[in-house]
Amino acid sequence: MRSRWAPVPAWRRYLRAGQAEEVLRQILPGDPLRLRLLAADRITAAARLVDVDRVVVRAMARISHGAALHGPPASEAWLIEEMELAIEDTVDAGIVDPGSAGPFLRALAPGAGIGREALIRSCVAFNRRSQEERVAFWSLMLAAEPLDEAARRYETSPTEFARRSRRVLTAIMRAAGESGAA
Repeated sequence: MRSRWAPVPAWRRYLRAGQAEEVLRQILPGDPLRLRLLAADRITAAARLVDVDRVVVRAMARISHGAALHGPPASEAWLIEEMELAIEDTVDAGIVDPGSAGPFLRALAPGAGIGREALIRSCVAFNRRSQEERVAFWSLMLAAEPLDEAARRYETSPTEFARRSRRVLTAIMRAAGESGAA
């Protein structure tokens, strides 16, 4: 899947401000680095269930700090790497309480027919699975891709691809049924 993301032309000028707070003041209004779009692309590529807003805020903090320390990067690849690290930081931080779940999970919980706490446990269980398993589940269940096409695209047998997805489904259903925190 080709990324739809690209920062605005001359994007490096936003990273030349000096201190991290100054850089942040440059990249926050109007999202000139187009970090929301980059976050959506990278979250999908990593098959993660996280709140985009939390990831973007974390990425802005990482990018501001890195630019203040080292100056503007030589290429857009640095922004992508920082976004991927921000996604993993967000996954590692988890969701401390249901109120911090963000709009994505708050909207998803009623449609899933389970409470927010159970949905959060399910998302944590999903994010703990291997990338191969998450990608299989994401492809089949969330993107509704046909099994044969998805398996071919990821160069595995349809049987193995379906097993990966089933392992994720088992983990998230088990987490949803638990009464305590994951």
